[in-house]
Amino acid sequence: MTDLHIHTRASFDSEEDPAVYIAEAEKRGEKYLGFSEHYDYDVIADGGKIGLADIGGCFSVIDGLQKTADVKILKGAELGYSAGAVAKYKQILKDYAFDYTILSVHTLSGRGDCYFPEFFAGLSARRAYTDYFQAVLESVRSDIDFDILGHVGYVSRNAPYDERRIIYSQFKDILDEILKETIARGVCLEINTSVGKSGATFIPDVDVLDRFLELGGKYLTFGSDAHRAAKYLYRSEEVKNFLSSRGVDGLYRVENRKKIKEKF
Repeated sequence: MTDLHIHTRASFDSEEDPAVYIAEAEKRGEKYLGFSEHYDYDVIADGGKIGLADIGGCFSVIDGLQKTADVKILKGAELGYSAGAVAKYKQILKDYAFDYTILSVHTLSGRGDCYFPEFFAGLSARRAYTDYFQAVLESVRSDIDFDILGHVGYVSRNAPYDERRIIYSQFKDILDEILKETIARGVCLEINTSVGKSGATFIPDVDVLDRFLELGGKYLTFGSDAHRAAKYLYRSEEVKNFLSSRGVDGLYRVENRKKIKEKF
């Protein structure tokens, strides 16, 4: 199984050496892994400050590591969506030959990152989650040429509510819009196993994934969202078992912008 959502010290929130991930992949007998460093221009577009990955530098590091690695290293990036960042992302997609990009919503304009308590101040869970999902819907309808829709449900990871879990039936209208748009675009939906305090099994949770499959969705990728090598392929067997129980026989990796099925 290819883990396509991995962060190294090239991202502002990780200190991990990429070589450690490669060694772990080789030990496990994996054939591929993907580095998806943070490029969160959404923060800058909203007037904030954040360290952006040096994409050219990342590619050079990967090229150097690839010379001795027994795994194929895929070149990715995680793009933090906002309307103000669209032009920037369209430009870097022209400038760099990514294998894939993950488009994720972390922030809302004027509210910051929904990982932090300030985002939720004065908001009910329904209001906060609905606002987040509206941004996700906007992202998947954008004209950014991305490959994977990342961690739909991220807003619940560190939410301050007694009941944090996102339940499909409570947000079914907007979640259906997101899932239908994802399927119509032919992009992949990520199963992310970094669930934080959300109470979910995965992000998105199993009821949302069931709905995706019911609607005819087939392109699913795996992401541990690891920021250290100890979390590489985190809970990948649980994802495999869940999907197998639904009659799904594999996941996809994205290489050179092409979706390639990897059967279990």
